[in-house]
Amino acid sequence: MLAGRASWEDPGGALRDEADFLREWVATERVQTNEPRRCWWLVPCFLEAARRTGAGAFDCVELGSSAGLNLLWDHYGYQYAAGSLAGFPVFRGEERARPVPLGELPRVGSRVGVDLAPPDLRTDEGVRLLKSFVWADQDERLAALDAAIEVWRRDPPEIVVGDMVEELPSLLDRPRDAPLIVWHTAALNYLPKERQALVRELIAAAGVTFVETWQPGDGSHDYYGLYVDGDEVARGEFHGAWIEWLA
Repeated sequence: MLAGRASWEDPGGALRDEADFLREWVATERVQTNEPRRCWWLVPCFLEAARRTGAGAFDCVELGSSAGLNLLWDHYGYQYAAGSLAGFPVFRGEERARPVPLGELPRVGSRVGVDLAPPDLRTDEGVRLLKSFVWADQDERLAALDAAIEVWRRDPPEIVVGDMVEELPSLLDRPRDAPLIVWHTAALNYLPKERQALVRELIAAAGVTFVETWQPGDGSHDYYGLYVDGDEVARGEFHGAWIEWLA
């Protein structure tokens, strides 16, 4: 559909005519969800990390970064009940229970992601790959992707191609001028439990700040728990539509 080879007016025909392609694609393509609207609830977590550490800047590492759109979180703008943070595109959502506390946005000293197969957003194929994992009727998410991709093309972040567990030690050992913050949004869910544990052990041994999405403390599977160094500071809708601040 995204390539113009089929139409939503005849999905049955598309499934029939593109059966060989779809069979191969589903069997071989890795999931690539790079949702820039998640930055709307990542930023409050980064602000919480800055409050806890007193840091005015962070060096950044994202695990399972896909193309790296969320690595550019400091380029975007944000709207919250307590105020706005300048940038474009502007992301906003629903703040449940109470407003998100704001503060001065920490600067980014360096940024790097790691992913097994990051899409190349300089190509139409790479863009189509990301869009193929967005539900077809979610126009707001597709528009956010388009806007974030334009930011990416002006300033592509460094992405290390490889296994996050194998690459993490060298990423943690890189020289840095600011405290390091490491994060993932659902990437660890795709690893076996023993490799999840190894990632956590490496991060804990390095003594760096760790932000992650994980199952919320109430046990729900309907949204993420947002954690800073093991403390659940918020809950958020999977793709950034709302946040419930807890900290």
